[in-house]
Amino acid sequence: MTATDHPRYPFPCQDVPADGHRPADPMGLSALYDGLAPVTRVRLPEGHEAFLVTGHAQCLRVLREHDTFRRAEADAIPPYPRTSPTMLARDGREHRVHRDLVGNAFAPARIDRYRPAVERLTSRLLDALVQAGDPVEVNEQLALPLTLGVIGGAMGLPDDDLPLFRTWGDMFLSTGADRAAENERAMLEMSAYMAGRLGGLMVDAEPRPEEGGLLSVIAGNAVRRRTSLEETALLAASLVIAGWETTAAAIAGFLFRLLTTRKDGGETLYRLLVAHPHHIPRAVEELLRTTPGTAFESAQPRRAVRAVELGGVRLREGDLVIPAIDRANRDPDVFEEPEHVDFQRTRNSHLAFGSGPHACLGAPLARLELAVVLRELTRRFPDTRLHHAPHDVVWNTVTSIRHPAALWLDLASSERAR
Repeated sequence: MTATDHPRYPFPCQDVPADGHRPADPMGLSALYDGLAPVTRVRLPEGHEAFLVTGHAQCLRVLREHDTFRRAEADAIPPYPRTSPTMLARDGREHRVHRDLVGNAFAPARIDRYRPAVERLTSRLLDALVQAGDPVEVNEQLALPLTLGVIGGAMGLPDDDLPLFRTWGDMFLSTGADRAAENERAMLEMSAYMAGRLGGLMVDAEPRPEEGGLLSVIAGNAVRRRTSLEETALLAASLVIAGWETTAAAIAGFLFRLLTTRKDGGETLYRLLVAHPHHIPRAVEELLRTTPGTAFESAQPRRAVRAVELGGVRLREGDLVIPAIDRANRDPDVFEEPEHVDFQRTRNSHLAFGSGPHACLGAPLARLELAVVLRELTRRFPDTRLHHAPHDVVWNTVTSIRHPAALWLDLASSERAR
């Protein structure tokens, strides 16, 4: 087989048309995955050859074996956006230095410290939805202000500055051959802003990180570890970007899935959660498993730095490897009835947050936000429905994040009748 015969990746159904409309099931995966071996050679848009890893076990190896599969050597391979110089594109000690600055602030055992803030902001935003009246737009009126407000509040950033991060986030995550300069400019401007916020904290001769917000935690750890202001600012900027946009997208994507997927009895998944709120924690995990988070349905590519066998395929030093985590999340060898959304699934080792050294640092906070939003929406607005037909929902084409560009809902709240 010649290079031109290899399947072209991303697969056609992932290529969003100019009008933003997706196929009948925007959360579905391409039929071109069917029948693929766990490791398959593919061709990327600009001619790069890569190995697409669709098996769950093989994806875990790529994500965890960081001494063999390295991120830094595979950054900004088209169509993937540039993530350098953030920790997303670093390996080994350089990567650990960045993550260590956060300490255990996002450890599952400590995440409940953020719960009151998440619940207060969620309640305030839902109150505003009641006042605004139907229809409401999920991204602008709930998901974005919630997730950006939570991470901004955790960092101790002024509310008036948060719109800056929305602009920078869209620039940093934009994709396309002409966007590299925009990606870099966004990170430079964010880092400069964070350096200004951190400078005074890091001058403190006796930093007390546990008594302050997340910026104080980062500053205190940086002083103790003698990390430069530049590196510390990079980490802080990366946290804000990683801490809100993907979670906001998940809120919109989850709601689309819940309101358009019906059980055998005809009820939507949303109504199932209304009737059974105790399912919400497992529902979050199952929605994470079945809701693709990016336009590419994969994690960022890696490069093999030594010859290795993976899924029966011999990889050479220098080969590109793409862990297709959304396909791995539907691996029938791991998940029974993988296409079925089951809120009572007990074994759910999905890879939505990755695994290994690059596993999402803020995953516990994201889980908290998603659970609180679903709990409060289904409790207060049990009759919520899509304002438009599902096929009329337009999807994001500006950045690599996969979500409805606008999701209009009729809350039909009993609160409004009182």
